[in-house]
Amino acid sequence: MPVSSNDETKQNQTARQRNANVHQDRDRTTKIVHSQFDNIGLTKRNAEYMFKFHQEIAKTKLTPQQQADREHEMVSELLAGQKTGKTARNMWGTVDQKVQSILNPPKPKPDARRDYWPNAAYNALLLFVIFTFLYGITFFFTKTGTRGMMGITGIILSAAVAGLGIPLMTMLIQPGVKHKYPLWIRIIMMIGFFIVWMAIFFFAGMIPAVINPILNPYVYIGLGVIGVVAAYFVKRNFQITGGLF
Repeated sequence: MPVSSNDETKQNQTARQRNANVHQDRDRTTKIVHSQFDNIGLTKRNAEYMFKFHQEIAKTKLTPQQQADREHEMVSELLAGQKTGKTARNMWGTVDQKVQSILNPPKPKPDARRDYWPNAAYNALLLFVIFTFLYGITFFFTKTGTRGMMGITGIILSAAVAGLGIPLMTMLIQPGVKHKYPLWIRIIMMIGFFIVWMAIFFFAGMIPAVINPILNPYVYIGLGVIGVVAAYFVKRNFQITGGLF
């Protein structure tokens, strides 16, 4: 059945009206969003920046709550910055740059003091891996069997002491830092630690077997593999600045 010209006209009018309503809704939504940043103490330029940021951050995979938290933090920083004449552009660059810095935040600068415990754990694990592999593998190439091998308690003790000390030694020679002691004293301190650690390593091998059992070489190798996985996890998830490797 052919469509009359009147019906076509009505359909076109309906489509135009629908499009007009959509545009009105968009304009109304835009005004509502924009008004969130008006009359809260921001300058017109900073309010416009926050409005554009709101539009761009909404396109990311951040949850609505994460987006709102970021905007709240930024508004607080802006209100404080405005007191000294700062603008959003001065503080964060363009809107796109700010969004990217949120999605891909820069890694914090290495700090030996802040990262002491991750560094200590990482180095202790490395020494543990070295000792367990050493004693586990050399068993198959010697004729003395377990003689000369260290027990598991001695290995853990030696690795722990070394792990705790190596980051401290790293701090003593860290460049670009004002050190409390002159270089010659720091060198003596490092030598002193090495001597103490060697003494602990020596006496660790003398711990009675009842509390320091020598394990099966396959067990040592298995523990070494576990140590490698643990060290990799620490290295991947923390800032390691004073590692042996």
